[in-house]
Amino acid sequence: DTPIHAAINETVGVAEIIEKPWAKGFINAILRGIDRDSEIIEKNKHYSHPSWLIKKLKQDYPKNFQEILIENNKKAPMTIRVHPSIQRDDYQQQLQEINIYSQTSSIAPQALILNDAVSVTKLPGFENGSCYVQDTSAQLAAQLISPKKGELILDACSAPGGKATHLAELCPEANIIALDSDKQRLSKVQENLDRFKNHNITIQQGDARDQEWWDGKLFDKILLDAPCSSTGVIRRHPDIKLLKKPKDISQITKTQSLILGNLWGLLKPGGRLLYATCSVIKDENVHQISQFLDRFKDAKNEKITLPWGDGDIGRQQLPQKEYDGFYYAKLIKNR
Repeated sequence: DTPIHAAINETVGVAEIIEKPWAKGFINAILRGIDRDSEIIEKNKHYSHPSWLIKKLKQDYPKNFQEILIENNKKAPMTIRVHPSIQRDDYQQQLQEINIYSQTSSIAPQALILNDAVSVTKLPGFENGSCYVQDTSAQLAAQLISPKKGELILDACSAPGGKATHLAELCPEANIIALDSDKQRLSKVQENLDRFKNHNITIQQGDARDQEWWDGKLFDKILLDAPCSSTGVIRRHPDIKLLKKPKDISQITKTQSLILGNLWGLLKPGGRLLYATCSVIKDENVHQISQFLDRFKDAKNEKITLPWGDGDIGRQQLPQKEYDGFYYAKLIKNR
């Protein structure tokens, strides 16, 4: 094997042979740059992630960043949420009778994780709302909100409506507002409402960053599924690795902070706000909530003590075989 420095010198010498001596410096700089960055290039190739994201994950999770990168490159499972009117075990049996095999989730009581992905048309009763395709981690939101009869609940950034329909399933007597700024995406929410025959959800077009859409009634509970980098669901959307850049994180955290501050003013004293992202980047999650608690003295962190995830301020779930990467934080507004 030719040593790298010798190969570079030989290649630079070609410029003389082809009578392009002016290119020698340019060729030399390019090749030495490649040699200098070869370790980074090799690492990027090994993990199939951009270097900025590898660096960020290593900074946030020095002990297990490699596990996150490896999980991101695996195939994501297809998980369904069984309607609470149907016993999960019974539905699992129905699936098994048509050779669709699944595992029950240990953390989400309505979740079935399919051994292999199938067309939704093969799922018994899908068109009539028997189930909804939703990752295990996303199914935890409604559990954490725990909707009660008569409560006015805002599902902010609601589209496509998976969490809103889950809230409605768990408590048909709660009043739910599904808010989103995108008219086209709200049509998807309407499709889901029609399929599930939810009558306690009102669709509202509006921007969670302002209050122009609000009718002045304070909410008992707010679910904020905040805009984020989606770095917890890379295995479902691998193009995130190409589309997201470091500068995007800064803009995302500013938007999150703006929405959080705005929605906090719409919450009743004694009310609860559940903050959620499908990100694993701490700036969007625990750091965001820590800064919020510093800014708003009437806000208190309610510790989540459940057998999943990790953390004292909110709970971070990293991507694993059974579930996507997700973050949840419960905030109480002091009376």
